[in-house]
Formats: sequence, structure tokens, C-alpha cells
Amino acid sequence: MAVCLAFLGVLALIFAVLVQTQASSAAERMVPIDPSNAGPDTVLAEAGGVEISTPIRPASLTGLGYHPEGETLVEMAPRGKNLSANPLLGLIARGETPEKIRYYMMDAAGREGPRTGALDVGAEANTTVYAPVTGVVTAIRPDPMVQDANVVEIRPASNADDRVTVSLVRSEDDSAGVNTPVTAGMTELGAVADSAEVLDPQLSSYTSDAGNHVTISVSKG
Repeated sequence: MAVCLAFLGVLALIFAVLVQTQASSAAERMVPIDPSNAGPDTVLAEAGGVEISTPIRPASLTGLGYHPEGETLVEMAPRGKNLSANPLLGLIARGETPEKIRYYMMDAAGREGPRTGALDVGAEANTTVYAPVTGVVTAIRPDPMVQDANVVEIRPASNADDRVTVSLVRSEDDSAGVNTPVTAGMTELGAVADSAEVLDPQLSSYTSDAGNHVTISVSKG
């Protein structure tokens, strides 16, 4: 009888640990960045000497996902933990940062180019979008994917030969215009367009919402 009780107790302990681990893992996946440890200009990645800061305030982020988007894009070096990595490899190299950045390597879905050529930064529609780099806005053009959305192009101060683009941005009256100097994490570019209204954002497969987002990429000028 005592042996049976001890065995049941061990099973209960194992079950409790598994439940706690799964809950912790689920909570981890829901928070791309720990808001309590992240500033408004937290660096998400580096590309050719250009640091890419979050265009969305950390507390408003819903997900981060990298994917290819063409051969001409500069490959980004992500910061943080890859949630899509092999769990066994993750035990060796988690790539954690003080801000606890967590991202996904999304399926290429037939697209060519570097696996980290583009970064989808998730947030609800109408969330304010900030400049991901310090520099000058060089162009604002209509986004071919979503009506009433724009692609904002910035020449970063750290590398004038590169261009950083932020797509799926709905421009507003008080947002930065062409030739406007911008500061990473501070200058408003507009708001997140409601792309989920007309598209099926891939990011929605990795988040618990519709998958609205802006996409950042870096190319040579």
C-alpha cells in the first residue's frame, strides 16, 4: 500500500512539473519581449552594421517572425532566442538577451533570399509605428499589398549606403514625411495597417491574434 502511494505521489509530481513547464513555455511564446526590461529602442537585429530597433513598443508586440523576401535583401543577425530552433540545440545556445527577445524562423513559403531577410513585427492594427533606425526618410510610397498602406524608406545614419524599409504602415497627418530626420524608437512613422482584413498574414500561425504587423527589411542603396 505504501509503495502504491509513493508511486502515485511520484506520478503526481511528474504531472505537476509537466503542466508547469507547458504553462511556462506557452507564456514564453506569448511575450516576444519582456516589457519590464526593454526600452523603446530595443535592438532586435543587426544587418550590415545597421542596428534594427523595435518599431513597436515592447508592451504592444504580439510576435516576431523572420522570413525570406528576395535575393537583394541584406541578411539580418537576430538577437534573442529562436523559438523554432531544435530544443536540444537550444539547451546549448539559447541566445538570450536581457530583454528576453523571442522570435520565430517562419516557413519560406516559396520565397527566395536570406532566411532572415525580412522581419515581421506583430502588433494590433492602428498601433503606433516608430522608426527602427536613426536617419532620414528618403521615400514614402504606396504598399502594393494593402490599400491605404505605405512603405517608408529610411537612410540610416550608421550606413548611408543602406536603405531600411518598413512596410504595411498607414501614414498619418503627424507622422514623419520625406526628408524628415528620424530617431530610432522615438519618431512616429504612422500606424500598423489592418493587413489581416485583406490578407492572411503568415505571422498569425505563430501568434494568438490576426497576425497584423509591419515588415522591416534592409537593402543596399
